[in-house]
Amino acid sequence: MNNCEAYTSIKKKSEPVTLEPGKVYQALGLNKESGDYISIKVGNQNKWINKNCGQFNPTMKSSNETQNSEAQESSYQEIIITEENKIVASCPPQGCAEEYVLAISWQPSFCQGKQDKIECISQTEDRFDATNFTLHGLWPDRINYCGVSYQDINDSKYRNWDDLPSLNLDEETTSELEIVMPGKQSYLHRHEWIKHGTCDGRNEDTYYDISIDLLNDVNTSKVQDLFAANIGKRITRSQIETAFDNSFGKGAGESVKISCNDGLITELQIKMRRPLLGEKLADVLVPRSGSSCSSGIVDPVGF
Repeated sequence: MNNCEAYTSIKKKSEPVTLEPGKVYQALGLNKESGDYISIKVGNQNKWINKNCGQFNPTMKSSNETQNSEAQESSYQEIIITEENKIVASCPPQGCAEEYVLAISWQPSFCQGKQDKIECISQTEDRFDATNFTLHGLWPDRINYCGVSYQDINDSKYRNWDDLPSLNLDEETTSELEIVMPGKQSYLHRHEWIKHGTCDGRNEDTYYDISIDLLNDVNTSKVQDLFAANIGKRITRSQIETAFDNSFGKGAGESVKISCNDGLITELQIKMRRPLLGEKLADVLVPRSGSSCSSGIVDPVGF
């Protein structure tokens, strides 16, 4: 990621200050109409930043570099510095990313580190998530929070997920999510939609229908068989990759990143091109780079 810097002078690039991704700054105005730089408040100083560093309200008033602070007060807006230096007001129907990651959790392992969460307190040995993978999220690659208000971004980042807007999901999707996404009890589904789903280009019901279908493909495969047959035991990356190959075709294991924590397998992250409604997991997989843990224990329910 290229860090964004703010300057006292645009031309001289003087007194640079590196800005924090995700932080909201007051924006005073553009350097000129349709200009490339925004005047912002950094502490008690006025600085200039390239507008490609964040999301901002494009109706801001123009501001000259020599304009005094009193004259600027009336044009206060906000700019949020984006984590990948990408600005997206909203996404077209074809979405904002060509590649995606499907993140699926092994819930008992997740709950070892989140024992106070309601979905972890209520976990039982006969519940779906004791022996099946659960939905964490479907992530358009390297882009978040598309066309989202600053308040919703802050609520998402600071885990005030119950304050996020309700989702327009039909009864069937809602019922399925309650089973395959235990974190829905903690409003995880709202957070995942605000952060990731808003960059998908489709409505929330379609986004979750696709997510659930892809998850179901894993849970009806040799991958789930491998995990369910080895609860309490250690399995290797090679075993998991082989199970993917046997289920979804040769080379499918190259799409998977295995995450572990304290020796427990916590999550699989599966790389794919943008999936369409009705497509099978085997049809959308693409190889991924990056390291995985070499082995881990398939954790049973219980702390």
